[in-house]
Amino acid sequence: NGACTPLEEGGCLCSTSAFEGKVFNEMPTRAEDVLSNLYIGAYDPSSFDEGTYTIEEGDGVRAYLVDNEYSSNTVFEVTNAHGRTRLLKNSKQFVRIDGSGFSFRSAPSFMSILNEEASLRDARYEVDATIDHLLYHPNTAPFMATRLIQRFVTSNPTPDYVKTVATAFKTGKYDNFGSGKYGDIAATISAVLLEPDALSVVLDVDPFHGSIREPLLKTIAFMRSMELELITEKKVLELAYPLKNKIGQMAHSFDTVFSFFLPENIPTGKPGAAMLYSPEAMLVDMPKVTGLLNGLYSTI
Repeated sequence: NGACTPLEEGGCLCSTSAFEGKVFNEMPTRAEDVLSNLYIGAYDPSSFDEGTYTIEEGDGVRAYLVDNEYSSNTVFEVTNAHGRTRLLKNSKQFVRIDGSGFSFRSAPSFMSILNEEASLRDARYEVDATIDHLLYHPNTAPFMATRLIQRFVTSNPTPDYVKTVATAFKTGKYDNFGSGKYGDIAATISAVLLEPDALSVVLDVDPFHGSIREPLLKTIAFMRSMELELITEKKVLELAYPLKNKIGQMAHSFDTVFSFFLPENIPTGKPGAAMLYSPEAMLVDMPKVTGLLNGLYSTI
């Protein structure tokens, strides 16, 4: 519509304007409203001179007002579901493309464009904030629960099983295990290994319960069951190289940062027809099965 000028090298050049406004005109009714609508953190009001702010109390929300009115300088203090106190500025910042009806949120940046000593400090703060955001994201607990269950128990956990483990991760408690802090691994692993889905002998007859053992673990388990002993002075067992080409797997030799197989792998055959996951099946093909069997037979 003529709001922007096309460029020969591609893209366009647009005139923009930045705006800042307040989000809430009055006390929010719930802490969840504050957490879902405000994105910019604020300095601790207690660090300012006495009398800078006046305080109003709401239902789970505390507001720090400047000049006794709700403005973009108002600071809200709330406690989220993980018991962490958040200080958020009552502000929204957006960029509008002049001459059009388009606008978008202007994400805040606290990094200086100058090469200052403070830039290193601020970079560390932003990295810490990013890690906190990922750790406390609502998807983190069920994601961790699913992946741990797949590695320790079964490739296809039930929704209730995942929910129990995710709850243990979020609350930090499972039965008598855990410290009660978010992300407690003791509580999480206890839930993975002690839930009925992990211990029930009834599920042992279900052909789709459990998981395929990885080729390297099969090899190690076989050697342990045969009580393998070294007959040389070497303290380390040297396996055929490259073992990954022989059986499909070797320690520390995965092709990508995503390990040897994908958690969402669906194999062919009846399990695939039933839309069941089998991550380890990515390593199984006829040449590698033959290589594994030949290797195991050669040790007898």
